[in-house]
Amino acid sequence: MIIGWGVLSLIGYLKKDGIYKNYSIDVKKTPYFVLVLDGIHDKIYPWSKELPDLLPDGTKPQNQESVIASTEMTDEENVAGQTETVMQDTETAAAKPKKFIQVDDSYFDDAVFIGDSRTVGLHDYGGLDHSDFFATVGMNIYDLWKDAFCEVNGKKVTLEEALKAKQYKKVYFQIGINEMGRGTLDGFMNEYQNAVEKFKTLQPDAVIYVQAIMHVTQKKSDSDPIFNNPGIDARNQRIQQLADGVRVFYIDVNEVVCDDQGGLKQELTFDNLHLYGSKYNIWVDFLKTKGIGTE
Repeated sequence: MIIGWGVLSLIGYLKKDGIYKNYSIDVKKTPYFVLVLDGIHDKIYPWSKELPDLLPDGTKPQNQESVIASTEMTDEENVAGQTETVMQDTETAAAKPKKFIQVDDSYFDDAVFIGDSRTVGLHDYGGLDHSDFFATVGMNIYDLWKDAFCEVNGKKVTLEEALKAKQYKKVYFQIGINEMGRGTLDGFMNEYQNAVEKFKTLQPDAVIYVQAIMHVTQKKSDSDPIFNNPGIDARNQRIQQLADGVRVFYIDVNEVVCDDQGGLKQELTFDNLHLYGSKYNIWVDFLKTKGIGTE
């Protein structure tokens, strides 16, 4: 037994500045083997590795378990922190605002245009022969998902079926003139926003252009209680609010087809509502200034 105490005392003495350096004894009153016993109590054994002076949180370790637990916790926190930083950086990059750039005809090769008779005119006279068009005369937001007006492989299908059949990089949407005088602005916007959300789901890789409703001529606006520009502007202001500059973009063709009073230029239209076939190039040229690029 005496030999055993002697061995423990020798270990305590040799490692008093090592694994037992955080313990203190009065060598005049207490033998060194007490260091070993105290260490064993704290699960610090003679063969344990040397403890650090301070834990990562700046405190002194009390025993081996506290060191391990603290170190493991710190590692987990570091990993979590690094993961969170990476996720934040990724989200920031993904949400980085994009800007409009000039593009050529090929930009529209992977685009689909959805809308009413005005979009039909864009299809017939715009020269965008490589784009797909799902549009029909009289289409409105309330019937958008009900009617089978889209032609896919020679068959008429609903818009949802058409958008499930093929993936696009751009979705151009203009609708709203046929809803004038029908329902309420809030009701219209509720259906419109639902449509945009559905586009996001059905076309996850596409940017979505919500196009302003084209104005009517000032002459018609002044005389028509239903089809007038103040009513159109009220809708356009709400449509614009759906744009986030990252996935959804608002573009307003009225910038290039309206006169100083804000009405559709008389020389561009045959019925105060629709463009002449020869004037759709103005719309197309406008679209070419609204390609999407990154900073």
